[in-house]
This record gives sequence, structure tokens and C-alpha cells, in this order.
Amino acid sequence: MNSEVEKISANGISFAYRWDGRSSGDVVMMAHAMGTSLRIWDDQVAALADKYRILRYDWRGHGGTDAPPGPYS
Repeated sequence: MNSEVEKISANGISFAYRWDGRSSGDVVMMAHAMGTSLRIWDDQVAALADKYRILRYDWRGHGGTDAPPGPYS
């Protein structure tokens, strides 16, 4: 399984995501808090990777995900 940050495009926005852990494990998806990135979960991933398949991603405008021009509300 690839353990590098990858990108996927949706609606013209490039989103950063990362898979870690066992390819055959149950999937756990981790979303970070405002003002952080998928890296906030590094310690938890290390503790869970031997049992689970873990998906992390960056919200719009965080970490490696694009922040297209607003307006935002």
C-alpha cells in the first residue's frame, strides 16, 4: 500500500489524501481539525496501522489541498 500523500481532483479542486496500514484491515477514516492537516494523526496511525486500513485527507485550504478563490460563507 502506498504510504505517500497523493492527490485527487474533484470539481476543479486538488485534494490531498493518504492511505496507511493493512490493506486487508477495516477502514478507519480520520478527518483533522480546522487549522491543521492530515499529519495531526501521525501518532495515532502508528498505533493503529497494524490492524486497520487508515484513510486521512486534508480539508479544502489545509495541508496539501487547494484553497480556490472564494467567496466563502
